[in-house]
Amino acid sequence: MPLKLDHDIVLGNTIINTIKKFKHNLTTCDKIKELSNSNKIISVGDVTTENLKKNNVEIFLQVVDLMTKRNERFFKHVKNSIRVSNPAGTMSIALINAIKKAFESGNKTRIEVHGEEDLAVIPIIFYADFNTVIVYGIPDRGMAYIKVNKEIKDTVRKMLGDINV
Repeated sequence: MPLKLDHDIVLGNTIINTIKKFKHNLTTCDKIKELSNSNKIISVGDVTTENLKKNNVEIFLQVVDLMTKRNERFFKHVKNSIRVSNPAGTMSIALINAIKKAFESGNKTRIEVHGEEDLAVIPIIFYADFNTVIVYGIPDRGMAYIKVNKEIKDTVRKMLGDINV
């Protein structure tokens, strides 16, 4: 079921708080490397992506915004990255379509977001297969992951339906 959008989705605090409550597991690069043997790895966030790359984890999809902790540290643009705009608290059509195309192509992809990349987790879960692990940073706590399963996909579908996608 593709998302049929003609507008960006602006998320309210209720939905953002629901997202923050997704069951996740704190993890290490070694654990993600182990999971990469049988799962597609997706990284959301610059520090997470950098740490996984330094530990030779194969990443199918990287979603970054080239900074961390509100401009505390900047990262470099990577040639051939897809660049999209995604304002804070929003899932832009451009971001959603870039994620969809990455899954459809089956090719390793890097998406560089001008704005906020955190909410990319929602369309990633929507389009991901069950053999997908999404890795992201939790500021000042470490790295966490979500293994995509039926329950979380159903939660995302319901959430998107509730906001009249």
